[in-house]
Amino acid sequence: MALDKFKAAPLPNPPAQYDPQYMRQVIRVLETYFSQLDSRTPNNAQQYTADAFIGGSFSGTSVNSTSVNTIALDAVTADIDTQVSDRIFTDYLNTYAHRNGSQISDHIMAQDVYADFLYGDGRYVSTPYNQLSSDQDQTAASVAVAYAITLNTDEFPNGISVVSNSRITFAQQGIYNVAYSIQFKNTTNDQQDIDIWLRYNGTDIANSNSRFTIPARKSAGDPSHLIAVTPIMVDIPADNGYVEIMWRVENTGVSIEHFPAVAASPGVTPAIPATPSVIVGVTHVSAQFPPVTRVAPLPVFGFGEIGAISVVTR
Repeated sequence: MALDKFKAAPLPNPPAQYDPQYMRQVIRVLETYFSQLDSRTPNNAQQYTADAFIGGSFSGTSVNSTSVNTIALDAVTADIDTQVSDRIFTDYLNTYAHRNGSQISDHIMAQDVYADFLYGDGRYVSTPYNQLSSDQDQTAASVAVAYAITLNTDEFPNGISVVSNSRITFAQQGIYNVAYSIQFKNTTNDQQDIDIWLRYNGTDIANSNSRFTIPARKSAGDPSHLIAVTPIMVDIPADNGYVEIMWRVENTGVSIEHFPAVAASPGVTPAIPATPSVIVGVTHVSAQFPPVTRVAPLPVFGFGEIGAISVVTR
């Protein structure tokens, strides 16, 4: 380690006998040496190792390191154009001003993040989503059995997928909105009821059922149709949990049907896209459950003997 522009002065050679002039020269050299040590000239080193770095300012055009490891990092100003580091370990980071022209990191984890600007398009925010569908007809063999809706197409897979044909599986826990659209048909002469609800990991979700009534068929060979649509939010408390959409009919003459695409026919019909038997849209709502209500702390005033008071703020 060495100070910038600092050199130790050579000591004069001693005479054979005591000489006051020689002693004055030695004292002047030592005074100059210690004066330089006490100065605040810049300090350069190839490596520093310390439990804490405390200073008025820290500035530079770049910091490049495989690992920065310190117990405490304290600076009045940290002004860095680019920070590139595989790892930064510190128990305590305190700066009055921390400005980065660019910070590159695979992961940034914090309880609270405050910023003057965050990208509004969410380009770096992970929010799982998917749209699932089926192009197959589905039937119920018994009115006494609940059947799981099957899905065979992943349209926008991002953290949500279908496992075992019917299990909508979530890679991350959280609150999700599940919105289904199911195309039913009725070939009977009477209107029929249909029940649709959700299960999580094989267990019915309370209060998730919706009942639909499909009209009687219009005529023999011309069934009636109904689209059953319901959005519902569900709690996924664990990674890789799954949800199934269950259905039950009052009569087995009610089924789930898809329609193939229709080609255009001049004077008869325009081109019509295929109609899936089932469409399910799944979107991420929140990663935090149960919700946390945060309020500003309120003062508590007491006069006289009021006993013990405890205040809990969230």
